[in-house]
Amino acid sequence: MTKVADSNRPVEEWAQEVKPSFLIQGLLDSFAPYNQGTNNCNLCDDDGDATLATSWCSDFDVSLCGGCLKAHVRNPASRHHDVSDLSRDVKVKKRRKPMCKEHPDQRMQFYCKDCKKLQCQSCCILYHRKCESIVSLESVLPEMQNTLQSVKQKLETDLATSNTRLAKKEAKCTEINENKSSLQSQVRSAAHTAIDLIKKKERQLLEQIDDVTEKQRGQLKGDMKREEMARQMIRQHSMLLARALGSESDVDICEMYLWSESEEAATVCVPESGMKDVSGGKACFIHDRHLMCEELNDLHLGVIDIIVEDVFDSTSTAVLYDTVDIQAKDDQEKPEAYDVAVFVVDNTDTIAVTDYDNKCVKSFYKRNKKSCQSKLGVQSAPGRIAKLNNNKMAVTLPDTKKIIIVEVKPELVLQSSISTRKEYHCLTSLTPTTLAAGSECVDILDMAGNVLRTLDPVTDREKLVSGPWYLSTTRQGNILVSCDDFAAGSVLCLTPHGDVVFRYQPLQQNPSPHGITETNTGHILVIDHFANRVIQLSASGTFVREVLTSRDGITSPYGLYLCESQHLYVTDDDCVKIYRFTRNT
Repeated sequence: MTKVADSNRPVEEWAQEVKPSFLIQGLLDSFAPYNQGTNNCNLCDDDGDATLATSWCSDFDVSLCGGCLKAHVRNPASRHHDVSDLSRDVKVKKRRKPMCKEHPDQRMQFYCKDCKKLQCQSCCILYHRKCESIVSLESVLPEMQNTLQSVKQKLETDLATSNTRLAKKEAKCTEINENKSSLQSQVRSAAHTAIDLIKKKERQLLEQIDDVTEKQRGQLKGDMKREEMARQMIRQHSMLLARALGSESDVDICEMYLWSESEEAATVCVPESGMKDVSGGKACFIHDRHLMCEELNDLHLGVIDIIVEDVFDSTSTAVLYDTVDIQAKDDQEKPEAYDVAVFVVDNTDTIAVTDYDNKCVKSFYKRNKKSCQSKLGVQSAPGRIAKLNNNKMAVTLPDTKKIIIVEVKPELVLQSSISTRKEYHCLTSLTPTTLAAGSECVDILDMAGNVLRTLDPVTDREKLVSGPWYLSTTRQGNILVSCDDFAAGSVLCLTPHGDVVFRYQPLQQNPSPHGITETNTGHILVIDHFANRVIQLSASGTFVREVLTSRDGITSPYGLYLCESQHLYVTDDDCVKIYRFTRNT
């Protein structure tokens, strides 16, 4: 266990603090090259002298000075040892000869397969007399080297896969940041829309107030003008009456009296106000502030909903993301895609498809943001694809009893051809050195096409493997088999030794299982060809749900492939349809 300081820091900072395995570090140190100037003669060191070594004996695993080398050569037991010269300024890798710890003078020349241990001759006699399989170390070294090479290739593949996943996650981080900016802009836009609407209503109310008050003010100004005119007339008549009364003339008094009794004098009075005609009287702003606040709180600008993409589970929904037309310019027939696989080459997804009617294998990819394709003609109609590693696949040619190995660069390059004794239609990779292939049963093959084992289980006198159509390998190393014998189609899960893990038989009439694969959750996806659907089974082989149907746009599905990013590729007649899985949280 390694404790890291402040693990909340970015992972690229504290990941460097994780210590390597002391066992692996010890092995690396033991394989380190010998460097002149750092080692003295081992034999002189035993005598307490410090003498610079000039030679290295890989048989005894010791360094020697000039004097000790002469004695080493004179000794008949060691004169033919492999001795390297260290006098030049070079680095020489130590060739470690395993010596027995219990018998230090004896080399460990034997390997016990039963105990899986290296042994010297004395240990074989003393401790392994009952063991049945003791062989020389030299005889098993090639097998060990091949195994280590396979492990090394797998580690390199795992490292490349990890690098690809890391690059995709980094791209996803960038996409999340860009999506954050987009979401913020959308929220601001929605808020601005609501604010603009409120301001529009504000302008309407203010304009309405202007109209009402202008109308009221206009009427008041008219009344005020009439009032002023009436006041002027009253002042004038009042002055006339005052003069008549002060003139002491009977005639003036009589005339003014007669005028005051006339109709003309009756019109000289204060006019009634026109305000009674102003509509609505006093203008007022009627509103309910509490209700307004409640409505603003309930204002629906939108919601932030997290849509999880590229995740497969029982609640996710498949959405058509893209469609790839596999028609090539020089095709003689309408394409018919039988199987599909996806490779990541130079951080670019490359889609490989078998075109049955045009007798070729095709690849589709993008280069410099332009769509590109490659076409590899083959001897006969190709069947299924088995992905061997990140840039290599095996393809069945049943009519010619061959399996071809194709490299994806992303252009397709034929590497080799394997002849088989049977017409194998379906194929899957079990290990770096073994394949599972289907004809009337399922055979385990080596990379030379030799049958290592045949899987043909029978239950209650019923042959279970009948018409294997597609194969796939689970993470546990088991084999998924879709059997389509046009009568009782079924899905099987077999161990590499032929034991039946489960068997699923659909209830509907004429089931037609085709493409099959395992998901990252351990579920199983199977194409039901005649029903135009993709169904999901549990890890134990029970029906879960329909993932895709004809409503999702599939009309004639054959093969499928689920990549690490959880994009589902389905061959559908003359195209490949790509579906993404999303889920609202």
